[in-house]
Amino acid sequence: MAIELEEVRSKLMQGRDVIVALCSHLEADTWRWRPAAGKWSLLEVVNHLADEEKDDFRKRIDLLLHHPGTAWPGIDPEGWCVERKYNDQDPQESLQRFVEERAASLEWLGQLGNVDWDATYQHQSGPLRAGDLLLSWMVHDDLHGRQMLRLQHERALRMATPYSAAYAGSW
Repeated sequence: MAIELEEVRSKLMQGRDVIVALCSHLEADTWRWRPAAGKWSLLEVVNHLADEEKDDFRKRIDLLLHHPGTAWPGIDPEGWCVERKYNDQDPQESLQRFVEERAASLEWLGQLGNVDWDATYQHQSGPLRAGDLLLSWMVHDDLHGRQMLRLQHERALRMATPYSAAYAGSW
């Protein structure tokens, strides 16, 4: 099966729109709420998405396709969360940063043309093809969208104590 870049771009636009929709109505305390120590807040997820856009997926695919053999720069998503103080950032600026980085990615993908999606990088976890990275990028939004929904669901349940949401159905 061949990779259709317009479908990929459409999926990434959809992911952007879902992330924005999940966050656009939130109050300040909801952004920073964590369900437990060591768990991420919505604000931390959004900042992670913006950094992954710039410092991971786009950069690594570009290196693999246009600079084969170049070592990938290290990434540390968990460390960045603390080091870059994600939870102290302004929520709207963070969301805007994600939107801007996604726009840059969509533009970059639109200019790729015909490339070798089987180009392979020898990663510490095993061989990774450019197509593997592209697919991972596409589903990354889904994973974090699910995480964001779960965070909002957990917060709503805690806010409503002692009441029960059992009538709504099981999560």
